[in-house]
Amino acid sequence: KNSGSSYVEKKKALGLVSICGLGIMFARATLFSLLVSAWGDTAVIDSALQSDDQCDAADAECSFNALQLRGFKEEMELEEGNEESEGWLKDISTKTKNHFKHILAPLQKPIVTNYQYLTVLDTYVNYTMRKIENATGRIVVWNRKSLLQEAEEETEESTEEDEEEVQNTWSRRRHVGKSEELPPRARYINKILIYLNKEMDAVWNLNTIVDRKRWGVGNTITSSPYGPHGEHPKRWRANVTVPFPTHAPVSPVLNVNNSLTMHMKAEDRKYDNKYAMQLQADYQSLIDNINDASKKCNDLRARLFKMDWYANKFIKLPSGVWNKIDAQS
Repeated sequence: KNSGSSYVEKKKALGLVSICGLGIMFARATLFSLLVSAWGDTAVIDSALQSDDQCDAADAECSFNALQLRGFKEEMELEEGNEESEGWLKDISTKTKNHFKHILAPLQKPIVTNYQYLTVLDTYVNYTMRKIENATGRIVVWNRKSLLQEAEEETEESTEEDEEEVQNTWSRRRHVGKSEELPPRARYINKILIYLNKEMDAVWNLNTIVDRKRWGVGNTITSSPYGPHGEHPKRWRANVTVPFPTHAPVSPVLNVNNSLTMHMKAEDRKYDNKYAMQLQADYQSLIDNINDASKKCNDLRARLFKMDWYANKFIKLPSGVWNKIDAQS
């Protein structure tokens, strides 16, 4: 009987030891969870690891907790590295935003100046056109499209419709995942760039119109080898009546001593943020576009002067006599 009771007492003692062991494990697990909750506080983890390095070789539980903490620290460092590599997901800073606002604000003035240059050149080419129309009795056709051009445009329209359908399909697929819209500050600067580029589109459009009018004048001169009337003056009848312009337009823009070319330089800055890098590239591209437009405007002025010289020469030619002028050379 005594041996039986001692056996029961030993079992109870072993049970108490097991409970104490579980309590110790629970306490250490609680400490580990507290360390995990201190996200980003590597000093806390390092301190815990240092104390765990002092574990007894026989204490398996202590060593196990140390391995858990080391694995958690390595995971934190890996995630921090991923955040740095995904810097393109972060918005530009307020300081960067204000800097872009500061350098973009003055760009509207040179854009408007380019447009004003072309407005004067448009007045000048209209003056040359009226002289030719008065001499020939025919309207100068400058915006007519050939059958080949119309066929090409129809093909381009059908191709654009197909591309738009593909683009819409792709866009729907794209929005299934993460949104690729720009973050607020980068989007704000991007809208300014879009607005300025739309103004540049208007500049290039007017440049194209003026140059087409110049080509229209040249085509009329080249296609009339027998002079302004194209036949004997006695048999010639005007299709339209256009009064001869008595005064040529006057403007500093038409003074050849005044260069219209701009030499703007973009402010070069280096950024780590992907959005800022793209905005900087767009800003530099806009500066190049403004400079290029002014250079093309300066060249166009020279070509208009040359075409006006051809027009004056053409008007003085006798009709009915072969005197072909190649005004497009």
